[in-house]
Parts: sequence; structure tokens; C-alpha cells
Amino acid sequence: MIYVCDICGWEYDEEKGLPEQGIEPGTKWADVPEDFVCPLCGCPKEQFSAMGTAADAELLAPARAAFDPKVTRSFSYGLFVLTARDGDKDNGCIINTAIQAASEPLRISICVNKANYTHDMILKTGAFNLSFLTEDSKFATYQNFGFRSGRDADKLEQVSFKRAANGVVYLTEEVNAYLSGKVVQSIDLGSHTMFIAEVTGGEVLRNAPSVTYAYYFANIKPKPQVLPEAEKKGWVCTICGYIYEGEELPPDFICPICKHPASDFQKL
Repeated sequence: MIYVCDICGWEYDEEKGLPEQGIEPGTKWADVPEDFVCPLCGCPKEQFSAMGTAADAELLAPARAAFDPKVTRSFSYGLFVLTARDGDKDNGCIINTAIQAASEPLRISICVNKANYTHDMILKTGAFNLSFLTEDSKFATYQNFGFRSGRDADKLEQVSFKRAANGVVYLTEEVNAYLSGKVVQSIDLGSHTMFIAEVTGGEVLRNAPSVTYAYYFANIKPKPQVLPEAEKKGWVCTICGYIYEGEELPPDFICPICKHPASDFQKL
């Protein structure tokens, strides 16, 4: 049988196993360790779906190969700093998955990666703030909130902020508005949790255009350093600019800075 990762399409073939991870050929999916994660995108075992036999997979391969995961970058996202508080600990992360979900009553939805510390805080407390980033936001802000974990660092240490009525901080620089949310429903989406929330507060802070995902990549994120041809050995992460030195990039490589998979790297 073939089992396919619902997120990135990587396939586990029971006949072949995964010897490089100690899973011998012929190992049934049910016998694969429960802590197994996709070697390409890091999703857990429960995010895999059965696709039949190898012969079935051969028939379906053309349809799956027609999808390029990078097409999702064509969505028009906004970018936000999502903040939460648990006890005396403040934290935040970058998300691009906040939208208005309903108008009567006013509801918004956010999707947060389960690997983020902010996710666990919201799951526990049910409260959060969204700070709407603007086109004049600096790359350092994305590095601070997006490329390191609040488990190991105080992300608010050198950031200007105020505290809203819900007790959670919101940014006061490089943003044009904030809103406060109270979770009314949570939906498990696999790698992420969708939180549907009642809007409990918010304020327009200044008149400046909100940044989009496309604007960030075109105007804020530094372009990879161009090296002389003789020095072009390695792979660069198209998300954060981290450079992996080596002729071949392992297919299961995960960027140590922004945690994106090998599919988001380009050869120098």
C-alpha cells in the first residue's frame, strides 16, 4: 500500500519502507512508529492518507504531479503579528492566515501552526490580538517574530507595544491597526489549528497601507546574495535567506531558521 502526506504529497510505500530512518522494506503503515513525521514537510503520521497499491499510485501520479506546491504563494495574504499571553509570559508570531469569517455576529478566523508557542498559549487561554503590519515594516520584525521561538527568547524585549483590554499586547510601530479576539471554536486542521473568534476590541492606529505577502517578498525580504560563479555551491532558502552549503540538499532537510522544507530552497 501507498500512503501519501496530505500536506506535501510525499509518499510512503510499504514495499520500500524507509531504510534511512530504520524502517525496513515491507513494514506496514500500522507498524510505522507513531512519532513518525513526513521527511519532506514534517507533518505527523495522522496527516497521511491511503492511496491504494503501487499500481494505483502509478495511475494517479500524473494528476498529483500537475500540482506545484509553490502555487499557494499566489494567494493574496495579509501579514500580521499574532500575540498572546499566558500568566506573565507574552509572546507573538507572524501569520498570514487571518480573515473576517462573518459579519453578523462579527467573527474572524486565524490558522496557527501547532509548532508555534503562540498556538499553545491561545489554545490554553482563548485570547489573542492581531497587529496589522504595514508596507513600511522592517525585515527585522519578521526575523524577530517569525524566525525564532518564544520558548527560547523574549520577542517583546525590544518592541514598542501597549496592552489591550484583554491583557494581551499589541504592536504600536510598523502597524496600522489591531484587534482583539476571543476564541469561540477551534478546528483541528492537521498541521494547524483554526481558531474562530469573536472580536472584542480594536483600534485604527494610523493611515498606512497594510503589507501583503507578495509585497513582503518583492520589497522587504532581502534578496539572496549573488555570488561569483566559482563560489556558487549550495542552496538558499527562498523564505528567510539561509544558505545550505553543499552540492546536494537532502530531500528531508528543514531550514534551521524558518523551519520551511527543502522544496522552498533554490540552488545557488
